[in-house]
Parts: sequence; structure tokens; C-alpha cells
Amino acid sequence: MQINTELAQRIVDIIIPVVHRNVNLMDLRGVIIASGHPHRIGTVHMGARIAIENGETIEIFPDELARYPGALQGINMPIVRDERPVGVVGVFGDPPTVRSTAQLVKMITELVLERETLQRESGANRRMREEFTQLLVQHDGTELPAAARRLARSVGFDVEPPRLVALFRATEDVASAAGAAVSSLAQLPLAEIEARLLAARTLRAGDFVATLDGAVIVLFLTAGTADATLLARARSLRSNLAHLSGLVVRAGVGGRAAPGAFPASFRQAVFALARAGNRHPIRAISEEPLLAEYMRSRLMADDGGIAAQPVIGRIEAAFVKRAVLRETVEALLQENLDGTATASALRVHRNTLSYRLKQFEEMTGLAPARRFADAIVCWIALGARPTAPHGP
Repeated sequence: MQINTELAQRIVDIIIPVVHRNVNLMDLRGVIIASGHPHRIGTVHMGARIAIENGETIEIFPDELARYPGALQGINMPIVRDERPVGVVGVFGDPPTVRSTAQLVKMITELVLERETLQRESGANRRMREEFTQLLVQHDGTELPAAARRLARSVGFDVEPPRLVALFRATEDVASAAGAAVSSLAQLPLAEIEARLLAARTLRAGDFVATLDGAVIVLFLTAGTADATLLARARSLRSNLAHLSGLVVRAGVGGRAAPGAFPASFRQAVFALARAGNRHPIRAISEEPLLAEYMRSRLMADDGGIAAQPVIGRIEAAFVKRAVLRETVEALLQENLDGTATASALRVHRNTLSYRLKQFEEMTGLAPARRFADAIVCWIALGARPTAPHGP
């Protein structure tokens, strides 16, 4: 590991106000790369060079300065990472007086370097996991991409078992994030997230956690686990993430899927998450009304949407001609085709309901109260028209 000059100066600037002495950081050549005395940066410190060569602390007393060109009195200690020297820290002063201070400075420097290394490795691991996750859940076709199989071992992912995708995202409501340490779940340290969730038992060995587009994505192992248990763990996980981040977190849970079908579970999780709100912060595709809505959206996304255009056109024309027909058909579907319940919901007489449905049939050829297939067509058509985005 090489200490870059920016990091070195940052370390020096942190330490000097604490120890009230000048501190230098030298590289493996003995060149001063950071100092409280800027004019010394770039000069060679012979005491540091010898400390590197011998791998030992060099103490320089006032009467020894001639032996150490470029040095002042003080103590120079090698900075060690992974049992190898990466530089030297020097503290100015009378050696017997500053020995404990120099030891403290060395320890602080090594801790800062260790943290920097961990953060860099964590960032690289996060990026690799995100790239791998994209391959898992956003590929085309029914087979897991070869690139995903190659990366799986590096990120500790078992590609064989079926899984379920759960997606967790912080609300975009800025007011809800007041006082939060982060503005996105993706800013949380991934290793810390995983460790805490494992400790809380909301994650189990073999579950996979990554970040994707600002959200946290979890692929739960599903074998031998009931749907209710998986959903309960997803609820606990959402609560844990909200506690860790200080943010309002919502979640969407997809269905079980074999490895090649993870994109389907991911799409379902995205769909469910879009419908989560304040009252229901977590939604699951296994909820029957949500599942029906998802199936309808998928029907219209494929060539079924093209095939349905003529009948959708007739239905929309009828609604434009007589607006009351829209609320009538919507109420009929909402009340599960029960005429009495529909009339009650609309606050009209049964005869009025029958008259409206007869008009609708004359305009469209559809009789949703009498023919189940027609009811399905109406239900699909109503879902196909533009709607306002789902709010909280």
C-alpha cells in the first residue's frame, strides 16, 4: 500500500492539534509527503530512510543532527500495514519526552490507514456486488448468464437454490429524512448492513444482500421456508433498515423463482414496492389483489395489449358518451359482480343499475354482469387506461 499525499496531509492535520507538536509523514524513500511545516514537504529525511531500511525506530538527539541530513530532533517510527512498512511517522521533540506521543501518533496513523483500506475494499466489493446483482435480476432469457456464474464465487453466492427478491428503498420525502445520517440506503456500509441483519436473524446464512440503484436488494433463500415466514423476515428487515438509516423505508416482495427466473421476481418486487405507502410500508406480490393487478399489467405489456385495443376503444367510447357508465362498471367489478351490492354502493335502485348495464351492452357488446368473460375484459380494459401514479 502506498500512502497518497492527500491522505497523508489529512492525517497530519488531524493529529497536530491533538499532540501540539509538528508531525511529518514520509514515504518509503524517506521523502516528507506531509508536514505541519509545508516548506519541508518534498525534502529527504535521512532518519526516516534509515528507519525504513532497518525496520526500526530511529531516535534523533540534538547532538546527532549532522548524521541525519534533512532531519530535526525527534522520533521516527515505521508505519506498518500487513506486516510490511508503508512509510514513516516522525514527531518533533526531545526523544525521551515524545516517545509515548510518537507511539500514539503511529497507532492513530495505522488505524486511519486501515480504515481507508477497508473503505476502499468495501467500495470495490459493493460495486462488484451491484454488477453481479444486475446480471442476476435484469438479464433477458430464462438462463442465468455465464458472467453471473463466473462472478458468483467471488461474491459468495450459491447460484442453484430458488430464491425470492425483496427490494427496500427509502422514501423520497425529504422531510421524513430530517436528522438522518444518510439520504439513501445505498450509502450505508454494506458489510455493516449484512452483519447487523445476520445478528438480528432477519438474514440467514446464504441470503444475499446488495445495493442497486439506490435501494437495498435481498435475495432470500426459499427452500423449506413458508411464505408467511419469508414475509415476516422481510418486515423485520425493513424495520431494521429504517432503524439503521433513520429513514422511512418501504419494501416490495416478489415471488419465488428459480435462478434463471430471478428477473421475474425482481419485476414483481418493483411492482409491489411502487404500491407501498404510509399505511402499508411493505407490499408483497402474494397479496391476491396485488397479484391480480400485476397479472393484468403483464397481459397489457405483451401483445395482449395490441389485441385488446379494439374492445378498449369501444369501452372508452361508451364512457365518454355517458360518464356514469364508468363508475357503474367499476362498482360492479369492485363488488365482485354482485348486483345488490353494486346498486347499494352506487346508491341507485336495482332497475337503474340494470338500465345502465343494458346501455353499456348496447354500446360495447359486453355484458359483465351476465358473462364472466366480458367481466374479465372490462377489468383488463379499466386497468389499461392511464391512471395517476400510486401515492403513499
